[in-house]
Amino acid sequence: MQQETPNGWGFTIRQSASGKNICPNEVKREATRRIREEGQSAGDVAAEIGVHECLVRKWSVADRRSRGEKIQVEGPAFAVLSVEGEAPEFEPTVPAQSSQTGFGRILCGSVAIEFPLAISEGDLVKLVQVAKRAAGVGHKVR
Repeated sequence: MQQETPNGWGFTIRQSASGKNICPNEVKREATRRIREEGQSAGDVAAEIGVHECLVRKWSVADRRSRGEKIQVEGPAFAVLSVEGEAPEFEPTVPAQSSQTGFGRILCGSVAIEFPLAISEGDLVKLVQVAKRAAGVGHKVR
């Protein structure tokens, strides 16, 4: 059964049976207009309509791209990873029951490393070391 929740802007945000908000395009357009024209923050807009800030940022980026704006990140796209010692052989382990599900992803140029969110820190370090070795990265891993 779907529920409907009016927001302060006069729009109705539907909610699916699983509890997911379904925002109409009018809400997305108004949210991005307020960010673009009124200088409101994504966090303030999100709080007003009761959605997550990341969702409003996603709408804002899509709006800027649709207007032909190139989106660039200031500063480095990713941080340096430094690991002590030599890389041992990587043997994936099956974690014990975990409440976390899903996968994480690290993107480095054209290389994507995916891993389960329940991976231990030690296994993640091993994974990165093996990936660097497989990619033929010539500098020493510290």
